[in-house]
Amino acid sequence: MARGESRKKKPGTPDYRKRFWAAVTAIVVAAGSIGVSHAGFTLPNQAQKQVQMAAAETEPAEQTAKKQVPNAAKRSLELEDAQGIQEADAAAVADQSELESDKTTASGFRSVDETVYATENLLNVRSGCGTEYEIVTQLNQGDSVQRVGIGDGWSEVLYKDKSCFIRSEYLTTTEPGSEKATVTAQGAEADAQGAPVSNGRIVAIDAGHQAKGNPDKEPVGPGSSTMKAKVASGTEGVSTKLPEYELTLSVSKKLKRILEERGYQVVMIRESNDVNLSNAERAEIANKSGASIFVRIHGNSLDNTTVNGTLSMCQTATNPYNGGLHAASYSLSKKITDSVCAATGFKNRGVQETDSMSGINWCKIPVSIVEMGFMSNPEEDQKMAQDDYQELIAGGIANGIDAYYQ
Repeated sequence: MARGESRKKKPGTPDYRKRFWAAVTAIVVAAGSIGVSHAGFTLPNQAQKQVQMAAAETEPAEQTAKKQVPNAAKRSLELEDAQGIQEADAAAVADQSELESDKTTASGFRSVDETVYATENLLNVRSGCGTEYEIVTQLNQGDSVQRVGIGDGWSEVLYKDKSCFIRSEYLTTTEPGSEKATVTAQGAEADAQGAPVSNGRIVAIDAGHQAKGNPDKEPVGPGSSTMKAKVASGTEGVSTKLPEYELTLSVSKKLKRILEERGYQVVMIRESNDVNLSNAERAEIANKSGASIFVRIHGNSLDNTTVNGTLSMCQTATNPYNGGLHAASYSLSKKITDSVCAATGFKNRGVQETDSMSGINWCKIPVSIVEMGFMSNPEEDQKMAQDDYQELIAGGIANGIDAYYQ
């Protein structure tokens, strides 16, 4: 046979090489868990590959399933984890949304729909939630309005189908005449310690002057032919430049708080600097308020900057308009002046009697103008601009009012 020539197999001659490898494969497969190397011999590389291929082809279905089950479980677990993360994220978003909702509610107004009644006369109804907003109208005790919101000490009410605001502490949900009137403050229950017990006394307080004076004229007293400017804007601190109308309102608000803590009901003639009320109009408001006394807060001023001290004013006993109130007004004025000077250490300049003040002459109740100190005096000006001194002044006035009623 020439070199390179293939030997031809006779027809029907068995292929012993294939048979050999088939037999080896069968032995290995039958052995199952017995490795070929453990059988005492090692197969050539090609043989090992063929054995592995044969074993793979003959692998039982359950073994394949066993391999697939962990993979499926892993995929299922991954899916559950992803779903759990999504649910956790959704819960976090919901929690945050709820938190934001709470914040919005806390800083806004809680919606209500109820009828409420004014608990005092001349109750201011404002265009906004704060004393700096315009007074739209005033309610008298027993007047009703519809409340639609409560929040931060204020009630939102409807007046002529427009939203307006009233301090919640001066509203009640129970119609006047009921034995169980419940005054509501921010829609909450009464404080556990209870509100101050009312002493049954009503005091009217006028923070003197206003941001813009009104030079128009009005009678100095009822029926008088003598005319006087309706109201002035007041003076200012020689050192601090603090306007008198700001000082008087600041002290008046402190006085209101102190008096209410002592059981008084307080009627504020003004609670904003942006008003236009003449001196006669202020007196008329006090007359109609049900108050038993009228205290007017002012700051003094002279060209002589060395003059200092506290004084008060009332009418004379011969005042043609209300001279019959002189004794009570004088007593009120003296007790307030004495108490303020005791609290502050300011010089006591006593009580001045005059019939030239329209804010006194129009009064039908005992009245006192309290000149706290001289804003033209640098030392007193600086002291009166300080919050702690304003507290002393307000406390002194309150002490004088207490003494008046004793």
